Amino acid sequence: MSQKRVILITGGGSGIGRATARKFSAAGEHVVIADINESSGYRVVNEIKSANGDAEYVSVDVANDQSVVAMANEVNDRHGHIDVLVNCAGILQNISKAEDMDLEEHDRVWAVNYRGTYLCCQSIGTIMSKQTQSGSIVNISSMCAMFGSPTNTAYHAAKGAIRSFTKSAAIQYAHEGIRVNSIHPGYTETPFTIAPFSLPGALESRVSKIPLGRLASAEEIANPVLYLACEDSSYVTGAELVVDGGFLAQ
Repeated sequence: MSQKRVILITGGGSGIGRATARKFSAAGEHVVIADINESSGYRVVNEIKSANGDAEYVSVDVANDQSVVAMANEVNDRHGHIDVLVNCAGILQNISKAEDMDLEEHDRVWAVNYRGTYLCCQSIGTIMSKQTQSGSIVNISSMCAMFGSPTNTAYHAAKGAIRSFTKSAAIQYAHEGIRVNSIHPGYTETPFTIAPFSLPGALESRVSKIPLGRLASAEEIANPVLYLACEDSSYVTGAELVVDGGFLAQ
């Protein structure tokens, strides 16, 4: 049974998930990288181990309920506890208006982004509720949860659902000693955003709307995750922490 805190990060194989995993490891925690991409997951595990950290990989398709339950049970059976869940797995959609969007793509965006968050909260929350120590769940939503879009309908809606679900889960889990909060990143430089930001004028257009005048790094999103997962935020639950360089302040 692991004596360190066990930090389970979905989508931990790249982007914000990878940066978060490295931050937790540097803080002395045991990190579980949960990802559908095995090669990416093991690459991050090897990076952490090369820096003398503790990490392991577990395979999961967050959109599949049986896969999520199997992941949760595997990690719990191995360590005897799961202390922090970071729901970071997510996908973007092709740029399209609501009336033009393929229904299969719409459903896939919802399945990975919202359904995945829900399923992981359900399975890991059940485990946490049976533990003597408190737990913390951090859901990665987006600033896109707070405004509309002329093209990315499903993504904005799914991230909005995560925002609302987080508040309900926080209320429902409070008596179990489990805190649930959401982080709302602004435009961030990750492999996730290479394609949309590479379109003509796309990067310049976004940066021009950010008061701090630049994209966020993945590490700048990971730092608030660590805060919400530690005892420094012991009285914070149901909160939404916006990390957007001032975008929504305008």
